[in-house]
Amino acid sequence: MPVALQFQTYTVEEFLNLDLPEGQEYELIDGRISVMAEPSGEHENLRSELMVELRMESRRRQLGLLVHPKPVLQLGPKDTRKPDLIAIDRDAWNRQTQSEAVLKEPPSIVIEIVSTNWEEDYRNKPLWYAAFGVSELWIVDPLFTIDRYPNRKNPKIEQPAIAIGQLVTSRSILLEREYEFQSFTGKQRIESRFFPDLEITVEEIVGFGQGI
Repeated sequence: MPVALQFQTYTVEEFLNLDLPEGQEYELIDGRISVMAEPSGEHENLRSELMVELRMESRRRQLGLLVHPKPVLQLGPKDTRKPDLIAIDRDAWNRQTQSEAVLKEPPSIVIEIVSTNWEEDYRNKPLWYAAFGVSELWIVDPLFTIDRYPNRKNPKIEQPAIAIGQLVTSRSILLEREYEFQSFTGKQRIESRFFPDLEITVEEIVGFGQGI
């Protein structure tokens, strides 16, 4: 029978073997099961088209990177995350996923598309992914939900933006690693260390959400 969501805590191994209710996606956060929010159609359009674009770029430039949607990242013994997209070296993916598609080592890039939970995307996820050792983090903020939820956005973001962070040694005594971000808007071409010749602007990426 499907397990009922409750306050019991689990290890990642236990979590991955649970018979959870269908029709939802889940993460394990500090040992507790968390139901992931359902994305909008615009969100899914953007993710799908960006995935295609990056896969084509990897093949065109022979970068050896695979691009996958919502893989399971095992951040610790009681933590998993399912980012919108990752880019990972082909050999690293094949080596880690022979028995199950769970990554215990960091991919090269994690891409998160902001919806209404902007605090988690801007505050928590950079901490999680930096601790895990992800080299590059993209935070894609298309402001798709601003008309319906005007108060559920980062107050510092006034127009659709993409922030790309590079993992560096932290100057803080509280953290080992953190991201240094560069922000792009409008017709600016984004800059990625792993896709150095990628010719695409923020405007074009946000347009993916509308099917443009």
